Amino acid sequence: MVTIHSAIVKFIVTLGLCLSKPQLNHLITIMHGIILTAGRKTMTQIRNHSGKDRDLSCLTRFLKESPWCAKRVQSKRMNHLMNSIRRARHKQGDDRPIIFLIVDDTGCHKDNSTRKMEALDFHFSHSEGKSVWSHCLVTTHLVDEGYSFAWDFRTYFRQEYCKEHHRSFKSKNDLAIEMIQTFPASDEEQVYVLMDRMA
Repeated sequence: MVTIHSAIVKFIVTLGLCLSKPQLNHLITIMHGIILTAGRKTMTQIRNHSGKDRDLSCLTRFLKESPWCAKRVQSKRMNHLMNSIRRARHKQGDDRPIIFLIVDDTGCHKDNSTRKMEALDFHFSHSEGKSVWSHCLVTTHLVDEGYSFAWDFRTYFRQEYCKEHHRSFKSKNDLAIEMIQTFPASDEEQVYVLMDRMA
């Protein structure tokens, strides 16, 4: 029997997500399973490593059908992280409120046999030096006061995919600018944006 680490529960409860008790249990189970699963992560592996006997369909229904708002969860998480940084800075008497926001693009590689997942395409991988079957994400990472957090992400869709699915196309640069412009820095905070060239 695997015991859920109390820090995970405390973090989720602190966010005040207004989820039902079953929804909270599913979220905690998934987070715990992700942390314990090494290598490639699938919902089956996450469920198996979580140490819970919940049916796999319960977890997938929670992600696909349960009435909760991913944007609200993301917003609560971001507010919590910024407040943690500002509290740490205030506690140390830091009068130089400097934040580093790191922007990068990354690929989530999939097996070539995977065909049913939405928006998979061949994207160039800098690490492999060729195009690979994957999802492509533009991400931001926050570093300050000894903290280092994954901050935000946007999925990049090719122009052809957007046209076919009636979506407005945004380049990787557009997605990066969107995340930089929505970063909630106060007037006193000095934000350094770090990035390399995104192809």
